[in-house]
Amino acid sequence: MNELQIIDLEQKDITMWDFARIKSELESALAIYKTSVYTDETIKSAKDDKATLAKAKKLVEDRRKEFKERCLAPYSAIEPQIKELVSMIEEQRVQIDEVVKNHTERQKQAKEEEIRAYYDKKAKGLGKYADALYGKILDLKWLNKTISKGKYQEEMLAAINKSESDIKEIQAMKSPFEDEMMNVYITTLSTDEAKSKHEELMQAMSKAGIDQANQVLIQEKKEEEKPVVVDEENGTTVRFFANKSKLDQILDFARAIGANYEICG
Repeated sequence: MNELQIIDLEQKDITMWDFARIKSELESALAIYKTSVYTDETIKSAKDDKATLAKAKKLVEDRRKEFKERCLAPYSAIEPQIKELVSMIEEQRVQIDEVVKNHTERQKQAKEEEIRAYYDKKAKGLGKYADALYGKILDLKWLNKTISKGKYQEEMLAAINKSESDIKEIQAMKSPFEDEMMNVYITTLSTDEAKSKHEELMQAMSKAGIDQANQVLIQEKKEEEKPVVVDEENGTTVRFFANKSKLDQILDFARAIGANYEICG
């Protein structure tokens, strides 16, 4: 790239540039640099070429910025006034939006009360699990104004019937870990997940040296005894009279069912 081209660009307004010609001449000039080989002996030439290219780049960039500033000058003059108008409009829009949102929220709350009343009426077959399952069975789309009463009732009834069937399936297993299985089911609405929990706990029980028959006897005996008062927040003191091997098995089992414990000595 020679100095004459740079001077030529400096002397002409950017709107008068012949970009096609400039690009063609620039490609030819740059081709020379691409084929140049610089060595330690010609490092001064490399520095000179670098300076020439930097100067050319700065020239083009400066003219671009100058032209952009000229083009934006009319807009920059009225931009603050435009933004002021937009701000006035937005302020009022936000106020109205709050009214609309409040109205929509009240509609959803009223509809959920209606849905919950229908659920309570139809979910008696879920027994003690009805309250816990409501949040899982409830589909938030039912709260939308576009969903009719007939539509949400149909879908909810189908979900309730499925849960009733799932609970019966879990209870039919007569698992000593039915409570743990139901906790999993309530969280996932999946009988497969609940059954996986059963298998996991059965393996842990086997590892702890407890067979299912003994576990059933223990469960039956436990049901006959006076219920144990459990303090889940502060913990319940339980003493085990066992050797280290058996105690390790008990702790393994406790970990498997997700029970927290603390060894006090």
